[in-house]
Amino acid sequence: MLRELKKVVEESGKDAQEFQQTANFVIANQFASAYKHGQRKHYLLLESYQEYFDRLFDALGMKLYINENERLAGVLPIQKEAFVRLKTDETLFLLVLRQIYEEKIENFEVDNGFVATNTHTILDRFVQLVKREIPNETRFKDILALFSRHGIVIRGKSYEEDSKNQMINITPVVRLIVTEAYLRQLESFNGTDPEEDDVSDSDIETEATPETTQD
Repeated sequence: MLRELKKVVEESGKDAQEFQQTANFVIANQFASAYKHGQRKHYLLLESYQEYFDRLFDALGMKLYINENERLAGVLPIQKEAFVRLKTDETLFLLVLRQIYEEKIENFEVDNGFVATNTHTILDRFVQLVKREIPNETRFKDILALFSRHGIVIRGKSYEEDSKNQMINITPVVRLIVTEAYLRQLESFNGTDPEEDDVSDSDIETEATPETTQD
């Protein structure tokens, strides 16, 4: 790959460090959006030099994903062994986010592929759909931080009238990592442990797959 890096650097006139920084960013964060502050340069480099990055990530056991309409680029693991496992509550919140996302899309409430919601709405939907008590504030913040690191959500400011209600943007990444099969399972979820409902981890197409353990 060093030979290919040298070739793309010579052809592009760019510094090798730019390609290395972008590769490192995507490996660490999974996705880059042209609409998110600090990520635009990485998205543009991935978009412009898809062939190089496609070969690079393929050698690492990942597949490059680029959506030019939504200005989103990133990687998805090829092998299941590359996945890290999610806890039950993390998996369920992913499903809730996907359902909220699809409803907003159907109602044309979308901006550059992003849909706006807030933490109160997410928590209310969680209770409504999965029939479980919401996690405590610290745990919920940890879950949002995890999703933010992987580009699933972008956390915004808190509302002036309610400091505990935070603005949240759900990104198109959620469509890549939560499949239609999981949405159907969520709709029939009755509040018991997912393992008892025969939830399969084979349908999550991300570097995160569910671990059916209780918190």
